[in-house]
Amino acid sequence: MSTSELRLVAGCVLAVAVPAAALHLSGPDQRLAAGLTAPPFGWPRLLVAHLVAALPLGLIAAQWVRSLPGANGAARGVWVAVGLAAAGAGAVVSPGLGEAVAGAGPVAALVLRGLLAVGLVLPWCVWATDRPPGSATAPRPGLRFALGAGVALVPCGLYTEAVIAARTEHASELLGRERLARADVVVGGLVELGSVSPVGGRSPTEVRDALAAALPRLRQAAEWPLPAAAPPAARLNRAVLLVRLDRSPEAAALLEPLAAGNDTVALLLATVYRDQGRWAESDALFTRVLDAALPRAAADPAALAACQTAIEGLAFNAREDRRPADAERVLALGLGALPSRAAYFHFQLGRHHADGGRPHRAVEHLREAARLDPERYAGPADKALGAIRTSTPACLP
Repeated sequence: MSTSELRLVAGCVLAVAVPAAALHLSGPDQRLAAGLTAPPFGWPRLLVAHLVAALPLGLIAAQWVRSLPGANGAARGVWVAVGLAAAGAGAVVSPGLGEAVAGAGPVAALVLRGLLAVGLVLPWCVWATDRPPGSATAPRPGLRFALGAGVALVPCGLYTEAVIAARTEHASELLGRERLARADVVVGGLVELGSVSPVGGRSPTEVRDALAAALPRLRQAAEWPLPAAAPPAARLNRAVLLVRLDRSPEAAALLEPLAAGNDTVALLLATVYRDQGRWAESDALFTRVLDAALPRAAADPAALAACQTAIEGLAFNAREDRRPADAERVLALGLGALPSRAAYFHFQLGRHHADGGRPHRAVEHLREAARLDPERYAGPADKALGAIRTSTPACLP
């Protein structure tokens, strides 16, 4: 491999690695801990995707820059300095740019991210590009520039749609579990991407504004001292508040003395352990509640609800802990033991098999869920079936 080829490879690697590191590490600790990166890119993989997709356009523009007399005379080290300065400037201005287009929709946000990515990779592409022969004239980008712009935007636009779909579902699930502090971070990322997909029936911007109004009040309430002789009900209420604020260690400390003999507290503590990644302890509590409530589930609505919650928790833990066979086993247990919830468990088994690459079994369960409870599951099942047909068109009728 020639020196020019090695420089080109190194330039492409640096064009992605340096800006990605600069922007990501400039993000606040709270964003990084929540899995986000610097705005307006939302999540780290999307940042890297934009930088990689910007390389073709950056190289096309670099060839044109190299053909200009003034730029062509600059030493390569100058472009390294420009690249470092651009990465630093991007880290400074990107939060403000993200806020500027937060309400402008997905197209404006996509174009902004694409332009920012091209600006970040361009100096490294110029550094990696050789000077043209002395007799060469400045090339006209023309069609190549248009194609490069398409590569910089179209794949990232498609990937952004997939990210928005997944993160919207996650945000809705967090809101349903009242994990408000966690939901706030995810919804903020969706707003940065220009998402208009509803979260819990409202736009991401509306949800973000509502959380921005509610969370300070909740944090203020959580700072009030809890008396040493506070009754169990007060301790439980404080623990629920701490769970909403994603303060799991404090919530666990309040719940642990109350969990013995109280299924409601045990289920809440199991979810707190789940949030902390303490899978074995969480499983033990979910299993304890399930074993105690299952004999009463047929006649007691509260026991039925406790069983479903425990099974949901066990299945979630198994998926997160990469134990798909355990997740399938516990969902099948729910299907057999709780016939009044059959539609729910068929739907969950359908999603489980779809995620595991078993489309035929997924289709059977999804169709049965829609048949048993069309009002609740017909729409979601049709959506899931459409995704299966798109991803495995040769496998299904």
